[in-house]
Amino acid sequence: MSAPDTGNERTGVTLFLTSGDDLLSPTAPEAKFKTTDLNDTILATTAGWLSVSDAIDGGAGMDTLTATLGAGTSLAPLLRNIEKVVIAAGAGAEFGVAGIPSLQQVWLGPSSGDATFFEVDLATTVGVQNSSTDSTLAVKFAGASGPSDTGNITIANSRGQSEFVVAAIETLKVTSTGGNSFQPNHARITAPDAQKIIIAGDGALTATVTGSHVSVIDASALTQGLDLKLSTTSGAAVAINTLAARKITLGAGGDTLAITGLASPAAKDIDLGTSAALDASAIEVSEFVSGTDVVRLSSYVATPKALPGAKELASIASAASLLDATALAATTAGANKAIAFRFGADTYILVNDSVAALGANDSLIKLTGVAAMADASWTSA
Repeated sequence: MSAPDTGNERTGVTLFLTSGDDLLSPTAPEAKFKTTDLNDTILATTAGWLSVSDAIDGGAGMDTLTATLGAGTSLAPLLRNIEKVVIAAGAGAEFGVAGIPSLQQVWLGPSSGDATFFEVDLATTVGVQNSSTDSTLAVKFAGASGPSDTGNITIANSRGQSEFVVAAIETLKVTSTGGNSFQPNHARITAPDAQKIIIAGDGALTATVTGSHVSVIDASALTQGLDLKLSTTSGAAVAINTLAARKITLGAGGDTLAITGLASPAAKDIDLGTSAALDASAIEVSEFVSGTDVVRLSSYVATPKALPGAKELASIASAASLLDATALAATTAGANKAIAFRFGADTYILVNDSVAALGANDSLIKLTGVAAMADASWTSA
């Protein structure tokens, strides 16, 4: 049966596949199988009702196929003029999308088990959406045999620990959308051949990146919070802006972390309510090794390093609280200066704005467990 939708002038019909051999097209003789030149929706929500015996032509418009695959099913259906596919997959299901030039997006939907998408065109975006499960999606891109292939994945409103496994791709573009600071997207990204990973979007993200060849992680275009952990990487260059920087856990080797936009009007404010609140609002960097790793700070205006003396640093370290220590560091450094100081078991770097006193617009970086900071291990500009 078809169900016209009048809520959107571009919305077409909703059609339902059956347990038989279905032929859907703009020229189908029966209305229940006839697609339109609008944005049609085609549903196969019962496992087995989408099969290789079906022939589906969505016609013009932005057409979406939503289907359920049973556990262990391997299916590459005949599709034409379908722009978006959403699959609810049973464990071990495989879905092939070769020979569908119109396809722009293919998604693993909610409550899915581990699945594989194969023969995916490099121009097609692969995503996980509305997921609360810990499923693994293996993505096999077609034609990914050159030295500089680029693939695209998206995480949308996914609160589970979904894992993407993407091989044979040198540059992986990751888009996070729909997450916020209270409910970020979660993803594990395993990319054994990737050299560069680009993270962008408007959704907060908690992610673990695994890849022994990854040398660059560029999250400078992400506009919401990022909690990033590097796993099996060595000597990676990580770039992030202050809007997104929340917690970064570095990998092995000599990593370089670049944080831009510090102490700017658009930067995330630090919380001066209590010492605990201040500590929680700092940009936290874990597994930083002084003398091996480097943090490069870039501010809204030129912000060189302050040059405090040993007595000044000792006074800061002996302050009664982190809030007191940071306030003293701010007045010691002066306006538009950056100062590194130790408090407790950690090293902090305060980037002061144009006021020579601690303010919410300043930026604070916490280097967890770093007792002493080598001067060569950080820069500020």
